[in-house]
Amino acid sequence: RDIQRYVAGFEGSHGQVGFLKSLSWDLGYTYGKAEIENIERGVDTQRMALAADAVVDTAGVLGSPGAVVCRASLLNAQGLPVGDQVRGGDLRDTEYGRQSIQQCTPLNIFGAGNQSAEALQYVDAFVRVEEMNEQHQAIGSVSTELWDLWGAGNLGFAVGGEWRKETTSAIGRSATAGDRLLFLNTGADMPEVSYESKELFTELSVPLFTDSRLGEYAELSGSYRWADYSTVGNVDVYGVNLVYRPIRDITFKTSFNTSVRVPNLAENFSPFGQTFANGFVDPCATSSIAAVNDQTIKNNRIANCTALAAQQGLTFDFAGDTATNTDDFNPNYTSGIAGVFGGNPDLEPEESESFTFSTVLTPRFVPGLTLTMDYYEIRIDKVIASVSAAGIAANCVDGAQLNLEACNSIFRNNPDIEFGVGAPSNDPIGGFIERSFNYAALETRGLDFGALYSWDTADWGRNWGAFDYRLNGSWLIEQKQFLNEADPSDFSELAAFLSGTSIYPRIRASSSLTWRPNDTWSVNWTADWQSSVNIVRSRDFINNADSRGSDQLDTGSFTRHDFTVRYNVRDDLSVRAGVVNAFDAEQRDILGTTIISNYDPYGRRFFVGLNFRPW
Repeated sequence: RDIQRYVAGFEGSHGQVGFLKSLSWDLGYTYGKAEIENIERGVDTQRMALAADAVVDTAGVLGSPGAVVCRASLLNAQGLPVGDQVRGGDLRDTEYGRQSIQQCTPLNIFGAGNQSAEALQYVDAFVRVEEMNEQHQAIGSVSTELWDLWGAGNLGFAVGGEWRKETTSAIGRSATAGDRLLFLNTGADMPEVSYESKELFTELSVPLFTDSRLGEYAELSGSYRWADYSTVGNVDVYGVNLVYRPIRDITFKTSFNTSVRVPNLAENFSPFGQTFANGFVDPCATSSIAAVNDQTIKNNRIANCTALAAQQGLTFDFAGDTATNTDDFNPNYTSGIAGVFGGNPDLEPEESESFTFSTVLTPRFVPGLTLTMDYYEIRIDKVIASVSAAGIAANCVDGAQLNLEACNSIFRNNPDIEFGVGAPSNDPIGGFIERSFNYAALETRGLDFGALYSWDTADWGRNWGAFDYRLNGSWLIEQKQFLNEADPSDFSELAAFLSGTSIYPRIRASSSLTWRPNDTWSVNWTADWQSSVNIVRSRDFINNADSRGSDQLDTGSFTRHDFTVRYNVRDDLSVRAGVVNAFDAEQRDILGTTIISNYDPYGRRFFVGLNFRPW
């Protein structure tokens, strides 16, 4: 990975200019470029087949009677056909095939350590993936103080503009794979694509009062940003903020803000690459429809799957109404279904609204203590989410009518299963197109809290040094995920639940205590605690009580303890050492070997480091 970054900036400030109380300005330009090269190793499946198909050269056609040789090499030496079992024809019709025959080395596939280095090298393969990302950014702003309208303080005003250009390109797996048959997914090159944005922004702050009967201080501020993107057009966002300090010990802050996230270049323009849907469950299968608990979705699937089958002149008993099951549709997908994944140029920006209310306490009767509480509500609409093949197939038929956008990305052309998802092996697309869509929504609500307390025992007449204690935590009230296109009001509650490899504890807190006996030494103890989350909810466990023990429904709480000792050798040099996860905390064994993101997968470990500040 090679990264370049260049930054140039200019700024200035002036006193009063006309009616402006003060004037400050800044200009900046940033250029960055990242070039990434990744080597991916795999197995050459054609060479693997040739090397494993070994025979004894009894007549010594290749030189040594009784030697173990590749059958393909022996057939070639005898002038007999060497068939290409995948693409048809003769292997010798291509340069790749001829080289594979000439270089073939027999591979013993039985027993660890029985493979020669030459044979392993023969079947070894790699591809090179290269990526380039480049960014230009120019930004400028002017800020000033205006009039003091009612004695609360000067109005603050700022305005500015920004121009940005993002460019990316990539060389995919297929470029170096060539015509080889590799046990690696293919991937096309990504031609150079880019977008530009032009943005204008402004902010205004209005002091409401200072040292009045209403309180010590209050300020109202607002912001607005407009942007024109070459990919999605015009977008705009705004925010309103209020700060109120009735007395010096307490401050209230509240805000309402909107924001957008424009799809990145990969989400928009990534070329199609090969992927597979393994363990595919067909939403049109009679057995799948029978297992659906929601009667509306069940009826929708029956009607929509019937309509899809009719387009091919087929009929099935999707509802399972007949006395026999011979007319049911129950496909058996014995292997992964090939398809492609790539970008979606029709994506729209994500949109969000957020509300926050914060309280900061610094009580004068407890010097050194600060308490904070931040309540938040966030909703994101038009969430850009990547949809799996199974999700696309379900979205196609779950609604009151066929979802044409989803149906146009799933193909029922399986040559081995009538009406089955899939396509002939030579189809360049396959059975589905996976890409991102604006179909999801997210809602979250919670409370972040913190405490900071510092005290020096000298203030108590003791010579025990100084202590610093910090507590930071969060209480996740709700985390809703809306993924059902057929019913936008349907959601999954993720708070206090394990979803895949992501975990959403209801409460998580980090406690840090530092003791400084003098200016040279310090000792820190940090503990990270997470509340237990459900692996299976009780209401679901009741339906399948034999799936696990009744004591295996949750993860249990998790705590990691870290200890660090720091020694300041001199002003510019310090040394530190310690232990991470001192008590070797592990995720619960019921979770298996899957690494859950919040837990420590490495166990107890020690470290030594130093910090050197030459200037």
